[in-house]
Amino acid sequence: MRLPHITPLALLLAACASSKTSPDDRIQASAAALDPAKVVETYMERTFAERPGLARSAGLHEYDGKVPEISSKSTDRQLARAKVFVETVDAMDLDAIEDPVRLDLELLRLDAQQTIFSIEDRRLPSNIMTYTGMFDTSSYLTRDYAPLAVRVGAMLDHLQAAAGQVDAMLGMLDEAQVKTHLATAAKVFGGYREYYEGDVVTQSTPALEKDAALKERFDTVVPAAMAKVDQIVEWIRAHEAKGTDAYALGAEKFLRMLEVNEGLKMSLPELEKMAQEDYQRNYDAFVATAKKIDPAKSVEEVAALVAEDRLAADQVLPTAARQLAELRTFIEEKDIITIGSEERATVEVTPPFMRWNSAFLDMAGPFEKAEGSFYYISPPDPSWPPAMQEAYIPYEGDLLATSIHEVYPGHFTQLLQYRRADSKVQKIFDSYAFVEGWAHYSEQMMLDEGFGKEAPRLRLGQLANALLRNCRFLAAIGMHTKGMTVEEADTLFQKKCFIDPGNAIQQAYRGTFDPGFLSYTLGKLQILELRDEFFAKRGTKSLKAFHDWLLSYGGSPVQLIARRL
Repeated sequence: MRLPHITPLALLLAACASSKTSPDDRIQASAAALDPAKVVETYMERTFAERPGLARSAGLHEYDGKVPEISSKSTDRQLARAKVFVETVDAMDLDAIEDPVRLDLELLRLDAQQTIFSIEDRRLPSNIMTYTGMFDTSSYLTRDYAPLAVRVGAMLDHLQAAAGQVDAMLGMLDEAQVKTHLATAAKVFGGYREYYEGDVVTQSTPALEKDAALKERFDTVVPAAMAKVDQIVEWIRAHEAKGTDAYALGAEKFLRMLEVNEGLKMSLPELEKMAQEDYQRNYDAFVATAKKIDPAKSVEEVAALVAEDRLAADQVLPTAARQLAELRTFIEEKDIITIGSEERATVEVTPPFMRWNSAFLDMAGPFEKAEGSFYYISPPDPSWPPAMQEAYIPYEGDLLATSIHEVYPGHFTQLLQYRRADSKVQKIFDSYAFVEGWAHYSEQMMLDEGFGKEAPRLRLGQLANALLRNCRFLAAIGMHTKGMTVEEADTLFQKKCFIDPGNAIQQAYRGTFDPGFLSYTLGKLQILELRDEFFAKRGTKSLKAFHDWLLSYGGSPVQLIARRL
């Protein structure tokens, strides 16, 4: 008979269950006997089994067609495993373990803490927003890592598996969901049908035309899956009347979120001071820049004037593509950071099910064998009034900040750098504040270095995006610790940060399900502080030296990278 696979963590559990010594002594003794690298490997194996989408997005296609198990038993297993892992790492003498394994353990400990927090404190398994990505199969079709027929087959495997989890998923949900969560989820799930009837058919057709059996399966699986998506939409509609406004985490959980996400301990007054001071810095700079554009007008009038000079709708994507070429050339000429690849990101319209935010980067993972990275830009919501739709279209300075943020030298460049990190863990596991902080830092840094030759309208676009992130910081604190309503958050974005009504309401809604969206400004400020420290300790002012060193740790929290300095 074949023996079951026994892992170090399983041995630790067994030891804790059977020994007569104290729990702390048992954990310490068990941890001391473990191979740290094996503990890392085991955690990764189990995590990929529980979260196959994480592995697949990294380019590990042995997880194609698989979806997470949705059940209370699965949730209980994840919770127990995360708690054991935290106990195990806490019992280790990390000072005796060298990098990269030590950093791996620190990153995975945070991941385990996030699992515990998401289940016990945020109760995410009972939240409809947790499941909005379950029918997202775009990566199977957009990246040419295998013959198209193979990828279409894997996509159908995924769809079947996801459809098979819908009844269990609906059974996990609380009957009373937050109103804004229901509204956002309805748009996401509603967008899937448009996506599968449009993009998926178009992209799959070359394979379906050559393989009758595959087409027959496609014609069976896709409609059946869409019927399950419709079932979810019907559930959402049926529960709208029970919708609540109970989205706030509360101060204690809000601060705990920062601790498990970033390894950062701060008080609420410290966070509020940071948020207000950076808002004021950017607001003052916005006012000063507005005066350069037209000293006779108020700052509100200049902001409106610049925003009215928006691009034609059919010029947004071509303008973004031109900006990317210019940004890359500037980075290479100024030697700002190592790009390290000839790969490019393609500018595309955001798929229908992803249009709850204005822009995204969909990046080929660090282990992906095929290229295929996409800078998505969202069109206005057609259900909005015409004036609101028109105001959603960016002006060039606004779009430039987004192009820097998403591609050069923002997320795209950042994720290319992940590929040279020292371990698989550091290539995959990252920090919200570092990832978004780097991209947001890049917006300011590129103009500081001379891109755009200090054109006031381009600087105003950068500062408008900085104010947007400042308002996210203020809204996150307000909505989750101060009783701020969605309507008040909407007003905050429009009045204090000059955001158009379409973006403002999207941001206010996002604040209810993404309290971590303060991370953009938080991460940027951490990176600026670390840059000063790096320059002082290394005796250099080389941006390239700092940027390459910083990103050599993947997307680790700034707190952990700073210890390496």
